[in-house]
Amino acid sequence: MKNLDHDTRIAFSIHSSPGVYALLLGSGISSSARILTGWGVVLDLISKVALIEGEASLTDPEKWYIEKYGEAPDYAKLLDKLTKTPAERTNLLRQYFEPNEHDLEEGYKVPTQAHKSIARLVKCGYIRVILTTNFDRLLEKAIEGEGVTPVVISTDDSMNGAMPYVHNQCTIVKLHGDYMDTRIKNTPEELAHYSEALNKYIDRIFNEFGMIICGWSAEYDKALRNALYRRMDRRFSTYWTVRGQAGDEAIRLINHLNAEKISIKGADEFFGTLSDNVEAIRNFSKSHPLSADLAIAKVKKYLSEDKYSIKLHDLVIEELDRVCLELSSDRFETKLQFNLTNEFYIKRVHEYEELMKTLIKISTTLAYFDNGRVLYLVKKIIERIIQTQKFNGSQSLITLQRYPVFLLLNSIGVISIELDNYDTLATVLLKTRYNGYFSHNSEKKSTLVEELYLSDGILSSYDKTEVAQPYNYIARIIKSYVEEYLPDDKKYEETFDIFEYLIYSMCIDIQYKDPSTEEISANGYRLAKKYYGIRHHNPEFIYDFIHQGLKEGKEWSLLKAGFFNGSTERLEACFNAYKKYLQNWGSTLH
Repeated sequence: MKNLDHDTRIAFSIHSSPGVYALLLGSGISSSARILTGWGVVLDLISKVALIEGEASLTDPEKWYIEKYGEAPDYAKLLDKLTKTPAERTNLLRQYFEPNEHDLEEGYKVPTQAHKSIARLVKCGYIRVILTTNFDRLLEKAIEGEGVTPVVISTDDSMNGAMPYVHNQCTIVKLHGDYMDTRIKNTPEELAHYSEALNKYIDRIFNEFGMIICGWSAEYDKALRNALYRRMDRRFSTYWTVRGQAGDEAIRLINHLNAEKISIKGADEFFGTLSDNVEAIRNFSKSHPLSADLAIAKVKKYLSEDKYSIKLHDLVIEELDRVCLELSSDRFETKLQFNLTNEFYIKRVHEYEELMKTLIKISTTLAYFDNGRVLYLVKKIIERIIQTQKFNGSQSLITLQRYPVFLLLNSIGVISIELDNYDTLATVLLKTRYNGYFSHNSEKKSTLVEELYLSDGILSSYDKTEVAQPYNYIARIIKSYVEEYLPDDKKYEETFDIFEYLIYSMCIDIQYKDPSTEEISANGYRLAKKYYGIRHHNPEFIYDFIHQGLKEGKEWSLLKAGFFNGSTERLEACFNAYKKYLQNWGSTLH
C-alpha cells in the first residue's frame, strides 16, 4: 500500500475527516501571483530609501541599510521614512499587494488556482483552519468569493477578540501579520519569537489537527519551527509538500513530525488536483436521500411509541434493501478483469464505509434505545448483510467483504459496552450464525466472533498505509458512526478499548482449552503498542472493568448473556492470558 498515489491518499483523508486537517501555507502559495515575500518588500523599500539618499542602485540593500543607519531593517521605520500620513502608507503598500490595471491584464496579484481551490475546500467544510506566513489578502478574497467570510487573526488583539475557531466556518491565522499593519514580522529577530498568547493558540491547532504544509521552506521562521517541534499529539497525519529539494531545516522538521514528504510541481497544481479529487469522491459518495441524521430522527420517533412499530420496520428494511442491493451488485464484484491495485482497494474500503453509514447509525440507535422489542431488527440487518458475500475472485476483495459487517459489529459493540447491554452483544456475536468466509464449504456455521475476529485483521494490508494513523483507523471510523451517543473523545476511546480487549479475550476462550498453560496467539497490535509498548502505561480502566464484573460473579450480565460459558473462572483465565500475551508482545515494539 506504500505506493498509493499521494494525491489519492490525501483526498480520501480529507473527505473522510472533514475539518480535521489544517493548512500551513508559506510564500510559495502566492508565488504565481507575483506577490513579493515580506522580506522582498523590505528590500524594495530599502532601495527606495537609498534612491532618496542618492544611491541609484544597490547590490546588497540590507548591508547598505545597516551601514547607513546602524541597525537592522525595520518595516515600520522604513514606512515612516517614505511616507508621512496613513493614506500615503496605504498607497505605497498597495503596489506590492493589490493589482493595478496592468497586473489585472496579466493575471498578477489576484487569487491563484491554489487560493481558489483552497476556497472550494473551505466552502464544502473540508478545511476550517488555515495558518499562513503571508501578508497578502489573496486567500481571504478567494474564500469570500465562495460566499464564506473568514475570521482573520493577524494580531494578538484580533486573536483575543475572535470567536473560538471551533465555532467558525473558516479561521485564517496570519502568523506574521497583515500588510496593512506595520507590526508585521519580517526580520530574523522578529521571526525568532511569538507572543505567549500566539504560541498557546497555534500549539492547540498543531495538536488538534492533521496538517498539510505547502509553500513554506522552514528556513527563516524560527518561532514557527519551534512551535512544530513542540507538537506532541500526532493522531492525524502530516503531509509536507516540497517543490524541488527540501532544505536542512525542513528535513529535520519532516523527520520530527514523521511527516509524509510529497514532491509537487507547484501549489496551483497540488491544490487544484486535491480539490478536484475530493469533489470527485464527494460526488461519488453522496448519501442516499434518507440522510443519516434524518434516519436517526425517524428511528427515535418510531421507537417512542408502539403504534409506530410498522413504520420503524419498513424504514429499516427499506434502507437494508438498498444497502444489500448495492453490496450484491457489480459495483462490489470480487472477480476483476485486471490486477488489483492499491488505489482500487482503498477506494472500495471507503465505498463500504460510506454505503454503510446510514444503516450503521440506524442500527446503533436501535441498540441504544432497545427495550427488547427491536433487537430482532438488528439481527436481521446483520444476517442480510453477510448473505451478500461472494466467494470467488480476488482473495483480498473476498476478505474485504467482511468489512461492512465488521464496522456494524464494532459500532454496536461499543454502544453495548457503554450501556452494559450484553444481551444485544450476545445476540449479534454469539447467536447470529452463518456460512461465512471460513465455513461456507462446511456444514458448521460460524459465530461472528469466529468469523470476524479470529483471523488476521480484515484490513491487515490496509492498516500498513499511512492514512489517518493506521492502527487507530478503525477506531476513528467507528467514532464517526457512534459520536452522537459517545461524544466525549476520552470516554469513547476507553469504551472502544474495553470492547476490543473483551473481544480478543473471547477469541482465546474459543481457541484454547487451558489458556493459562498453553502458548496462545491472538490479535491486538493496537492494544499492545498503545499500552505495553515503549511508553508503557497499564490500561487500569480496562482492569477495573473486568475486576468489577468479576466481583458480581455469575450475576454479572455479561456472563448471564452467555459469554465465557457463564463462568467467572473462564473469563479470568482468558483475560489474564490475553493481558500477559499483550505485555510480551508490547515489550518487542519500539
